[in-house]
Amino acid sequence: MDPIIQVYLQELEAWAMDVAPKLVIALGIVVGGIVAAQVLRMVLSALEARTVKRTDSRLDDVVMEKVNKIILYVFYSVVAVLAFGAVDINATPWVIAILAVLMARPVADIINALLHTVEKRVVHQTDSRLDDVVFPLVRKGVIFTVYIFAVIIALDQLGIEVVPFIAGMGIAGIAIGFAAKDTLANIIAGIFIIIDRPFVLGDRIEVWSAPKQSATWGDVIEIGLRTTKIRTTDNITLIIPNSEIYRRDIINYTTETPVIRVRLPVGISYRSDEKKAEEIMLKIAEETEGVEKSPPPQVIFKQFGESSIDLELRVWVSDAKKRRPVTSKLGKRIKEEFDRHGIEIPYPKRDVYIHEVKES
Repeated sequence: MDPIIQVYLQELEAWAMDVAPKLVIALGIVVGGIVAAQVLRMVLSALEARTVKRTDSRLDDVVMEKVNKIILYVFYSVVAVLAFGAVDINATPWVIAILAVLMARPVADIINALLHTVEKRVVHQTDSRLDDVVFPLVRKGVIFTVYIFAVIIALDQLGIEVVPFIAGMGIAGIAIGFAAKDTLANIIAGIFIIIDRPFVLGDRIEVWSAPKQSATWGDVIEIGLRTTKIRTTDNITLIIPNSEIYRRDIINYTTETPVIRVRLPVGISYRSDEKKAEEIMLKIAEETEGVEKSPPPQVIFKQFGESSIDLELRVWVSDAKKRRPVTSKLGKRIKEEFDRHGIEIPYPKRDVYIHEVKES
């Protein structure tokens, strides 16, 4: 036999004699780990059946299920480290990196279940609708942060510098920011709307971008990070960018109280009885449903117009959302009663004189 081949065979035999026992040990650790994992799974399932299944709450079911999964992940990781260690391979960084990524999902599910329970039991019990909007955003942000931390831990264990990675993400974020500045402006405006609360869900506000010949106000039905949805009284849903809303004056009719004052201009001719007209308007206001008794209705003299005495009926309406129906009822009743009592509502008139020209 060739001496060189003989040397290689001797080295291979020595290596095999050295590695074979280690491989056997590693294989034994893997097999034992699988068996032990099955036993551990049975124990955890039995524990779950005895404790969690007896309660009506869904939260402990989710938490126990995810905790069991985390325990098994950790157990398998220990088995993997021991098995690789038996053959002199340091796999700890890789195992920890993989474990961090695998554990992100169950940890996120546990946090999501906990926050969802808080949202269901606490947030929905409050009168304020702000937390109904903010809390889901916070919940999504926390879950997203869990995944980010898992990736950072995995990269750090693999020896990859995290700081340049984060810096690169910052530079990329700046570039994306320039490319999507309008979207970012809407998101920032949406955050300020949620914090400042110029309106909340259900408020009735003035709409400046309504289609022509349609209602100019509506109810806020959704406040998103990018847009706000407003349903007008014509049942038209307007989707308005938050940045557009935030740069305008917001007229909110129901932010503190639904009670508002309505002004109805009324003109009567100079020949009409002003005192009688005032009595009629006050009586109609007192009888109209939706008009508050206190403060009482008022009739105010405005000015001497070109062809009329300009008055103004001022009433307090109990529900701002019923302003239009109330003013419509008042106007119809006033016209009917004025006609019945002979009080003239003037309109522009022209007198035409025809002169006969005699021929000379």
